[in-house]
Amino acid sequence: MKSQGFLGAFSPVDKALPLPSQAIFIVAGRKIPGQLEVQESAVAAKPGEVFVQVSLRRSVALRWKDEFEALDSTSLKSLGRGFVLFPHARPRSRSTRKKDAEFLRALSGSEKRMLEALCREKGFAGLHQREIEDFTGLEKLRLVRLAQKLEEEGRIKILRFSPLFLLSEESFSFLLEQVFRYVEKQLEEHPGRKGVPIDNLKKRFSLSNLVLQLALKALEQAGRVRQEGPRVVLPSREVKLSAEEERIVSRLEEMCFRGELRSLSLGEIQKEFHLSPERLEKLLTILIERKKLFQGAEGLYIHAHWLEELISRVKSLGKKEMTVGEFKALTGLSRKYAIPLLELLDQMGVTRRKGPVREIL
Repeated sequence: MKSQGFLGAFSPVDKALPLPSQAIFIVAGRKIPGQLEVQESAVAAKPGEVFVQVSLRRSVALRWKDEFEALDSTSLKSLGRGFVLFPHARPRSRSTRKKDAEFLRALSGSEKRMLEALCREKGFAGLHQREIEDFTGLEKLRLVRLAQKLEEEGRIKILRFSPLFLLSEESFSFLLEQVFRYVEKQLEEHPGRKGVPIDNLKKRFSLSNLVLQLALKALEQAGRVRQEGPRVVLPSREVKLSAEEERIVSRLEEMCFRGELRSLSLGEIQKEFHLSPERLEKLLTILIERKKLFQGAEGLYIHAHWLEELISRVKSLGKKEMTVGEFKALTGLSRKYAIPLLELLDQMGVTRRKGPVREIL
């Protein structure tokens, strides 16, 4: 990666003298003027080394563990040698300097320690293969072996092998607590709601679908949450319905059954039953929890009976792929209803989008 600065470990020639702020740096085979700042927060990993931040006057391609030398800008005598730890400069506040020192100590060590440190640094976002390759220059096979060792030691999770996608175990454990507390707080503040939309969690924590689904699966296996359609609920929260609400729920299910594969009009339901949006959401969620309804994108609600029949029709095609046109012909639906239904089948793992067609799994 090209950079005009970096964080590194440096061994001064004369450890008794203070280092000058201006120097000439020999790095990546080039001589470049720049500034040298010693990180006063902590000494480096080895005796006599210090952590430094280098700001260069020109950009240069740098990678982890690249060697550099600093020269006195007047006499051109060597001030010392070092190696790059973090190949691009970043703003540092006093509050982050202690964390920087811990991070740099880890980067000073082995390839395995470096990879674990990068995973922790990325947090919930996870670490992608391209980022590691740009940072280190290591080949994929080497990275996979390092990742497997770290996973065996319980330090990271390998979410995907091709391309490689890693998540720190420490970050993952922290994420589980944050997601659970968020769900718990939301349901305490809105006691009428049955659950928290999964999309809300994705936006709140800026998570990829892969990381979010892994977190929800782990929480579900631990019995802390449960997924109900597009929502996350707490198993201990049971919403009790009045006799009138039970009557409306039965009517809602009947309307959905009569509508076959077509979506319910929420506006018509609200008008017929004089329901507020919040109360309607609560009653529809009850039907989803009871496995009577399934919810898809764009306000689609489909009765379980018709969804099972639809899946059977798709499977009985005896084909590996299906176009949108073929799906419309199969169901007799317009594009308005067909696309949300296909997306629901994708979400359930019945089909998978592959360019203009759907793979039937």
